Amino acid sequence: MDTKTTRRQLMGMMLLARMGSAQEACGSLPPIQTPKARAGSPNIVYILLDDTGFSDLHCYGSEVATPHMDALAAGGLQYNNFHCKAICSPTRAALLTGRNSHAVGMKELAGEDQGYAHSRGRVTPAAATAAQILGANGYSTYGVGKWHLVPGADMKASGARTHWPLQKGFDRWYGFLSGWTDQYRPDLFEDNHVVARPSRSEYHFSEDIVDKSIAMMGEHLAADRAKPFFLYVAFGATHAPVQVPRRYTDKYVATFAKGWDQIRQERYERQLALGVIPAGTKLPGRNAGDPAWSALSDEERAVNTRFMAAYAGFLEHTDEQIGRVVSYLKEQKLFENTAIFLMSDNGGAPEAGTKGGFLKPYGDQTPMKVMYERREEMGTPTTQPLYPRPWAAVSNTPFQMYKLWPYAGGVQTPFVFSWPAGVKKPGLRRQFVDVIDMTPTVLDIAGVAAPTVFGGVCQMPMQGKSIRATFDDAGARDPRDRQYYELWGSRGIWHDGWKAVGIHTPGTDFGKDRWELYHVAEDFSEAKDVAAAYPEKLEELKKLWWAEAEKNGALPLREAPAGRQRTYDQAIR
Repeated sequence: MDTKTTRRQLMGMMLLARMGSAQEACGSLPPIQTPKARAGSPNIVYILLDDTGFSDLHCYGSEVATPHMDALAAGGLQYNNFHCKAICSPTRAALLTGRNSHAVGMKELAGEDQGYAHSRGRVTPAAATAAQILGANGYSTYGVGKWHLVPGADMKASGARTHWPLQKGFDRWYGFLSGWTDQYRPDLFEDNHVVARPSRSEYHFSEDIVDKSIAMMGEHLAADRAKPFFLYVAFGATHAPVQVPRRYTDKYVATFAKGWDQIRQERYERQLALGVIPAGTKLPGRNAGDPAWSALSDEERAVNTRFMAAYAGFLEHTDEQIGRVVSYLKEQKLFENTAIFLMSDNGGAPEAGTKGGFLKPYGDQTPMKVMYERREEMGTPTTQPLYPRPWAAVSNTPFQMYKLWPYAGGVQTPFVFSWPAGVKKPGLRRQFVDVIDMTPTVLDIAGVAAPTVFGGVCQMPMQGKSIRATFDDAGARDPRDRQYYELWGSRGIWHDGWKAVGIHTPGTDFGKDRWELYHVAEDFSEAKDVAAAYPEKLEELKKLWWAEAEKNGALPLREAPAGRQRTYDQAIR
């Protein structure tokens, strides 16, 4: 035996002796505990659409073919009073944590730390995500798609991983980290590393992430079929760039040649017939600054028809991908005990203004003549479109305004829930529900308590409430009696069937903002401002907004950062 080998053996023996002495001093070490989910726990699937308005799904009144989402609604629950935040990152933070976005540090889009607790541009460790909590309670956790909960400086190979998906509780991740990416050549990350952009023809991001979802589920089932999983599928669709193979766009050109005014009216009438909106709901007039379809030239109408045809095709293509996920669950005999939460993060997007974006979604200056000549390229790899603002108003039928606003057009979106094993009375649900209620509902049906400490960090309480009571009781009470909203100074608050909205004009005193009042229990579409008739009620809600804002860390009020002000201006003017 050589000298080196002898030295290694002696060192090993000394180390074992020291370990034994430590165990004798402290007592025997406890066995390592592997967490196990409660027997029979459901699989959980979050499906998050992006910039998809209240009326865009066929079952909510649109002319777009969405049979797979419609089937989930028909066999489960379809909510018509679901609310989110007016922009993506806050909704995602609220969805995954069960807390209000300001409270967890995500006042607006993920980005740089703005120096206040509500705008750190990242989710505080005091608000563990659904993935972290479920993972600590015996679930496997998988995520694909759009993240947008990481500071901009960290969205690269050399960036800190602290707020990447794996560090926020996911066992596996595949997708992009920013707010949007090209659907044909996306910026991709897998787990904790960057991967090359796809170069194969016929590639599409939505198809890719569903391929990955199915592969992850397959690997999971092969390893431990009895273990439940949490799957988060966050599509880039229908956020800009609106990109889809041309065959999907072509089929809708004739439909949308009717124009945005007629399509909006038809959706409204269909919603009434379906019962998705209450009888007597009024359709507000065209939003200020949006042109009438009849005022456009023939060239403009041809281009704008193609914008919405591409958007509709993008949504139908997304529905097909959701159908693939559902089909796989059924093939594996998992569908019955899988709870699927399908929703959108905010209303239809107005950032391309009244002209739309063709070669790029934001700040595009492509002349109308060029768009007309190249209109058949809409949605193909040579363009990165975003439809013009009046089509966003159609997406948000029957509400006024769009994404970024505290009106229903910005914050009220589709929500479909499917869980055959847990829902015995399918149908329409009218309870006021907010995105912060999703994760508390998941913990409820999984039999998991929200932790008071996670990873050594004291946790803030869940601010959402479980909506489980609505599963079998269409008349169940609202899970909560209030919810506030705020983005870039504009505000809103709902309380017991009333809603107040305060609109901030950039550059002006917050104390001089114009406030409106809607009795939404009777005026579903927020069509009639009754502030003058009920001044005391308005003052009551304004005071309640300030109290809720203080409680949730939404103060101080701040306008959009300089880098986003131009986009904001285009969206509201």
